[in-house]
Amino acid sequence: MKRFFCLLLTLTLMAAVSAACAEEEREIRTEGDYRYALLDDGTAEITAYWGYAEAVQIPAELGGKPVTRIGERAFEYFTFANVTIPDGVTDIGAYAFFTCDSLESVAIPDSVTGLGDNAFDSCYSLAEVTIPDSVTSIGDSVFRWCFNLTSVTIPDSVTSIGYGAFSWCRGLRSVIIPGSVTDIGAYAFYTCDSLAYAVIPDSVTSIGEYAFACCPSLTVTVSRGSQAERYCAENGIRYIFPDADGGRFDGAFPLP
Repeated sequence: MKRFFCLLLTLTLMAAVSAACAEEEREIRTEGDYRYALLDDGTAEITAYWGYAEAVQIPAELGGKPVTRIGERAFEYFTFANVTIPDGVTDIGAYAFFTCDSLESVAIPDSVTGLGDNAFDSCYSLAEVTIPDSVTSIGDSVFRWCFNLTSVTIPDSVTSIGYGAFSWCRGLRSVIIPGSVTDIGAYAFYTCDSLAYAVIPDSVTSIGEYAFACCPSLTVTVSRGSQAERYCAENGIRYIFPDADGGRFDGAFPLP
């Protein structure tokens, strides 16, 4: 039995090394302002950008291959004001637009299914985001420190909101969590100090610590007996029931 486990460990390590080598050997190509690599399925991943456009229209093809992925850190630290991502892109990698601090708007197509961790972290000028209904999860810290973000639309396809996903979005005023969401990560809306109104449905069964901490103006609409009601009561967050007194009463604090 011991020999079997040693063999299994050896094979696992060999597979990991082989995968790492394959990644290193990927040929990086250049077209215009873009560097890209071909993926195993024959599509292209953008690995870097070095243009100076104020408005960026990401190409749908590079080298005659469809672009399906925006790679990790591909556009970080650039100063363009808006960006359009083409239909066909399915994945936006971690830190893809990190600290694009002049970015005011982004068009995310319906083909996108994944928003990588920190994808739009520290995009201080980003004011409004519509997440397409192809996205099933919002990763950790995706929109952290987007200070000017005042509006976000979360579609019914999303089932989880990651750790710190909207933390420090100090301009965010309201958020409606759809009935598809079951999990809200720790610090998800931490220090959203303009957040005045939120709806948390009874589909949510897990709310992480400090998820809505330091939101002094917040009132949450909850269902009776829900996890959201228990969370608000335990953490001193004002909440209301939509069917009580026209929504003017909560179980912990009377509203003015």
